[in-house]
Amino acid sequence: MASRSPRAASSSKPASRSRGSRSRSSRQVSCDWVRRFREPIAALFLYASPLSLSPRSGFFMKRNKVQDLRVSDFMSTDLVTASPDETLGDVLGKMKSNDIHELPVIERKKLVGVVTMRELMRRRNLPPTTKVSTVLEIPPGIGPETPLPEAAEQMISAGFRAIPVVKGKALVGIISRSDIVRALVETRALEGVVVRDFMTPNPQAVAEDDTVEHAVQIIRSLGERSVPVVDKHRHLKGVVGLKDVVDLFARPKVREQYGDRAGREEKVVIEVKSVMRYPPLTVGPDADVQRAAELMAKQHVSSVIVTERDEPVGIITSQDLMQFLAGLREREQLFVEIGGLEDEPKDTYDEIYAVIQKEMRRIAPLVQPRTLTIHFQKYKPEGDRWKYSLRARFTTAHRIYYAHEFDWDLRVALTKLLDTLYKRIVKEKERKVTERKRHHQST
Repeated sequence: MASRSPRAASSSKPASRSRGSRSRSSRQVSCDWVRRFREPIAALFLYASPLSLSPRSGFFMKRNKVQDLRVSDFMSTDLVTASPDETLGDVLGKMKSNDIHELPVIERKKLVGVVTMRELMRRRNLPPTTKVSTVLEIPPGIGPETPLPEAAEQMISAGFRAIPVVKGKALVGIISRSDIVRALVETRALEGVVVRDFMTPNPQAVAEDDTVEHAVQIIRSLGERSVPVVDKHRHLKGVVGLKDVVDLFARPKVREQYGDRAGREEKVVIEVKSVMRYPPLTVGPDADVQRAAELMAKQHVSSVIVTERDEPVGIITSQDLMQFLAGLREREQLFVEIGGLEDEPKDTYDEIYAVIQKEMRRIAPLVQPRTLTIHFQKYKPEGDRWKYSLRARFTTAHRIYYAHEFDWDLRVALTKLLDTLYKRIVKEKERKVTERKRHHQST
């Protein structure tokens, strides 16, 4: 199969907000050269002509069914809102009592922004009396007639878990991850997809005796709402998420040290096992993804843990389901999402996209790409030198590929990661060729 030459794409303006406040944003990037951009985390790589691989007929039928859906079919109209003059304490109370993570802010019946729990957790040192107007974020524009796959893509790109739906400047509803999970359940779009082929393997977990502060840092770095909790034998004990700890950060917990006449205060250390939820929702690796989605929708949770012998071997999150839906959008493009690199300079992203651009030229002729998600983590195992750990999830028309690499050099780690994906794709294609030859010989 001949390779295609990429073509340039016009750039799209990312949602406005302060640098470093969120771990995802969107941008269309030229495949001929990576242009200058502001805080880019997701991109669309365009190909000059359709790739020859086509979806299987059953998948294609489900795809058309889902693509017919609009935001208005599933958005919520029973709205909880705030005004710019309300305090962070007021907003946290509304979020907790209504089990929501995004709250539209209205002034004179017009939407002026959104306040998110993730931003409140990031800036948790702000006094509870701080006005909401100081932490406002601007969401992407979504209308009632926006196709559901496009809405999912915009939510991923902007890093929101829910987006206000507007008509003109008036707020008419809100579409959330939960609404999109419900849409996938009702259309049965995930029926027949096996969990082990869809899950993210080897999920990062926290120990039951870890501190809540540490758990929040892990949750924020992963861009998720919850993570598994394990014991010293890595047996699953529960799940902890942002909503389990919101009270702890809404008002700092302190104690006065005995005998300290100056009244010095000391932070109380709280362990994860005291706030985790139990029992967690689980499925086996051979279950149907439809079953996992049904559990999420019924129990109003954002993740299901995949277990074998009581150990977490994988995880399926509402973010995974969002990526699945975004991948169904009609395009000759690869949707790229990058997470975990908050506050990195522009040059870092330039380098990342240059490497992805180069490696996609090898991969694109072999498969029909849909979405590529790469999560970066950096840590200092020794001294002051950073080490990078990268995880990739690459969705094509027919299957999902995973890779995990690490290195002291970010570019080397990324190149190794994409090379691993390439080799796994080649190996899978060779396996299929061998199977076809055996089949022909037997007949």
